[in-house]
Parts: sequence; structure tokens; C-alpha cells
Amino acid sequence: MIKQKELVAFPTETVYGLGADAFCVEAVEKIFKVKGRPAENPLLVHVSSMEQAMQLVSYLSEDALRLMKEFWPGPLSMVLPASKRVPDIVRGGKAGVGLRMPAHPVALRLIEQAGPLAAPSANKYGRPSPVTADHVRTDLHDQIAAVLNAGTTGVGVESTLIDLQNDYKILRLGGIALEAIQDVLGREVKAPERRPAAQFAADLEVILAENYEQLSIILDDCIKRNKKTALVNNNYQKGPNKSYTGLDREYQLDLISGGAVLYSLIRECESDNVDVLVFAPLPADLTGIAASFVDRIQRAVSARLEN
Repeated sequence: MIKQKELVAFPTETVYGLGADAFCVEAVEKIFKVKGRPAENPLLVHVSSMEQAMQLVSYLSEDALRLMKEFWPGPLSMVLPASKRVPDIVRGGKAGVGLRMPAHPVALRLIEQAGPLAAPSANKYGRPSPVTADHVRTDLHDQIAAVLNAGTTGVGVESTLIDLQNDYKILRLGGIALEAIQDVLGREVKAPERRPAAQFAADLEVILAENYEQLSIILDDCIKRNKKTALVNNNYQKGPNKSYTGLDREYQLDLISGGAVLYSLIRECESDNVDVLVFAPLPADLTGIAASFVDRIQRAVSARLEN
């Protein structure tokens, strides 16, 4: 199907991707159309081998090789100088191309047979990323040729994205911790801006309480206004031993091993017509994968504020 210029959704260890032949402009154009994705947004290219990666870059630095050796296959994407073979539409008009080698046997086998795949997440632009095949079907219906169903993804948050072209900087927190990358490189890497830009907008109000006093006020207000409300507790910040009556549902989110739970619970609340999803307070100094999950929660809040 890929060779017939079709789109195929496939599982990775992070989220489901929407793949097209990275060298076929006509196929890649379908990604933007189906997702409703802005044309200036570049796409990551997924590879299954170093040989494929070398087709896509004009130069590979020693630091890039160190990161590949340490984290590939895995949830790390690197922006590197693009070769002339990479279509402009894939690069979003930029000089670099984002590369990643997923750590999922289905993805690797597909890419091995079909060649490098341009592949963003397999959802409508602005929606929570899909961590199951059903999430893909909900968003994309019959707009793509196939969905390769391999169950729920493991990491449940997108890959970390680092720009290695000039000043090293993290463009997106994800499945590989900033601290782990710095350890391999032996140097400091710029972290993303403190206040994350909106990444996706849930079809419900998302609130992150700053402290437990504010949490009580928010929940009491939601319940008084007869809002269907869900609360998400976490394993990092211990709050007062207080139960809240009138909640529609309550979740416990493990920010280390929670995996695909975050996006799944958001979609579950949407399908159950929950009005307000409230996250209990989180520490500001989290590191590692926990920081990536907090980043996604903050992005969901930002999206609601901007809409």
C-alpha cells in the first residue's frame, strides 16, 4: 500500500504513526490533507537502519552517532542537515530533517519493506495522540488505507525531539529524558521554553490546579455548577486526605510507568461527555519521563486557554 502512494497507520513504542513514502510528494501531501496539518510543519522520517538514515542526511556528526548508538531504536528524534533527496514538503521548507528509528517490531518490519516513512502521529491535527488502533479509527475513519493493530503503545508520549544542527536544543520533551541526552553528549543541551505552546486541544475543559487549596475550590465550583467532572491524582504530590463527593470519575496517574494512560484517559473522558478534567497539583521540579508527561498536561491546558 505504501508503494501505491497510500497512507498506513502503524504502531510505535510511543504513539501510532501515519506513514507515507518519505520520497513521494504525492503521498506526503495526503498526510497534510487527512490530518488537517499546516503545510509549514515538517514531518519526522522513520527509518529502520543506518543505511536508510544515511540516504536522508548530508552530514552525520559524531554527537549524532553517539545518540543513535545509545538510544536507537527508541523514542529519540534528531533534526539533522537534510540531503537533497528529502522533499521540501517533508522538511517544511527548512534545511534540516527529523529522523527517528522506532523501537517496535511491527514498525521496523514495515519500514524495512517499504523504505523510510514520513510519519506524524495518526490523529487529526490538534487532537490527543493515538495510543490504540481504535483512537486512529476514531479520528481518521476511512480516510487511510489501513491500520496495523498491535494493541496499546508502551511509552504513551511522543519521542523527544532534539535539534543537532547548530545550538543543541530540545524542541519537544518526550520518551528520552533531557538528563540522559546530556549524559551521553557530555554537554548542556537547551531545554524547551518553560511555558509550553499548545499541542492538542481536548473536547473538554482541562485544568491543572496549582495547589490543593485551589483544587478544592475548582472541584467544589464544578460540582455546584452540575458539571460532569473527572479528577486525575498523581503519585508525586501527596495532598490532604480528603474525598470529593459528586465526581463523575477519578483516576490515578503514574508519571513514571503510566505509559499510554494519559492520552487514553483524556479520550475516555471525551467519549463519556465529561465537561471538566481536573489534574491535581504537580511539583515544578520533575525530571526524566515525568517531566514529559507534565509537559503534555500543560499543553492541554494551554490549548483550552488559546481556543
